[in-house]
Amino acid sequence: MRRILLSVLLVVLVCSVGLAQEKVIITLAGHSVDTPLMQDVLARFVVGKIPGVEVVWEPITEDYFAFAMRTLAAGTAPDILYLDVYWAREGAETGALAPLDQYIAQSKILHKEDLIPVLLDAFTFDGNLYAISKDFNSLVIYYNKDMFDAKGVPYPSADDTWLTFLEKIARVHNPPEWYGICLNADAARFLPFAFAAGMPFLKEDGSAPFDLAAAKYAADWFTIFQRLGIGVTSADIGFGWPGAAFVAEKAAVVIEGGWLMPPIRGENPTLNFGAAFLPEVWQGGPRGNYLFTVGYAMPVNPPSGRPDLVFKVIEILTSPEVQEYILKSGHAIPSRKALLGSPFFQQVDPFAQATKTVFEATALPGTVPFAFGAVGGGNYMTPVVEALTLIMQGEATVEEAMNAAAAKLNLALGLK
Repeated sequence: MRRILLSVLLVVLVCSVGLAQEKVIITLAGHSVDTPLMQDVLARFVVGKIPGVEVVWEPITEDYFAFAMRTLAAGTAPDILYLDVYWAREGAETGALAPLDQYIAQSKILHKEDLIPVLLDAFTFDGNLYAISKDFNSLVIYYNKDMFDAKGVPYPSADDTWLTFLEKIARVHNPPEWYGICLNADAARFLPFAFAAGMPFLKEDGSAPFDLAAAKYAADWFTIFQRLGIGVTSADIGFGWPGAAFVAEKAAVVIEGGWLMPPIRGENPTLNFGAAFLPEVWQGGPRGNYLFTVGYAMPVNPPSGRPDLVFKVIEILTSPEVQEYILKSGHAIPSRKALLGSPFFQQVDPFAQATKTVFEATALPGTVPFAFGAVGGGNYMTPVVEALTLIMQGEATVEEAMNAAAAKLNLALGLK
């Protein structure tokens, strides 16, 4: 009898040890370029923080949208996946993503009011929140202070209108040493100005808005730098993108987001630069901007089988500690609005001040998510890029090019 009891106790002990050693594996998939940052964050802030949980980073090298939509449809999506605002609605409409409202309502460290409102709205569809923004970007004016000083021109500022900004570019232009502005035929840069000028996303009847007076006014202003000879595209001067021309000090001004700072830090860390909001249409008038953001989302049926633990990982990844670390590391701009008061922003360092400008720009009226809904980004932006290119190259007038852009979008929309 005694031997039987000892055997039973031994079995129970072995089973208990086995259960104690079992781990819940939570997979986190994201863009492969984020691998160094995410591995660092996981090692510093996540490992050992949730008993029995191991978080495994899964870098995705293929087209991320295709990966996400394929795995969501097949029910094989990772526990946590990136949800880009560009296609967030499409992801939500699959029905395979879990609304996070019930989890955030019970959280002690993450509340909706902690997040920048526009970032919260970006991932909310039909009243449900489908992702927590991990970081974000918006557009700002980057300017080379030395070039403006050399020409005796005031720096671009938050008080600039389209006209005063144009005047400053004309005065700082100094070819072939440097050019006033490097600006491509880019819809992601143009559309915020068009929206600020009063162009709606679509007309009331659902047709293309590019033939409206507001759209043509914006197109005329956006392309006038090249037409006046005070601006160039990156291809004109042998660079792959405008940011590279700015880092190489061949352009006095570019319109970029926070993603420009790592190249500056890595390739020209002593560059004397500043950043300012996009100019207003007129004094005291509207200004537009795009919100670029990616959030952490969770499938309805995460492979770990533990959605409660999955959300705990999301809580850590978006916690004040992690967000502050990401901010100071210069990798990205965090989504918690309280961090605007971080001591980091009090530094006179140009990187800190530029980051603050990008942060503040997101909260300005006129900032909208970089998303195109059912219309599709390709359908909407491609005609715009073609129109801007024709105008910049002198192959079509603003009137002709924007009317043609409207016709192309209407065709894509199934309209005559």
